[in-house]
Amino acid sequence: MPAFAVARTPRGSSIERLQPGRYRVCDTDHHCREVEDVWTAFELVRELEVDGAPLDDTTLADPS
Repeated sequence: MPAFAVARTPRGSSIERLQPGRYRVCDTDHHCREVEDVWTAFELVRELEVDGAPLDDTTLADPS
């Protein structure tokens, strides 16, 4: 299944659906991270853009 764009923000972050239940979040520099669900993907984008957190921060969108 090809990637399907779910969202692209004015700041350049994006969310793509890779397959049901798998999403890729990319920042403006095209650093990407895969997550398990769409809610986590949107939360990750919020943390990237509002909080200015780097995408490689392993605590981003961590439910614990």
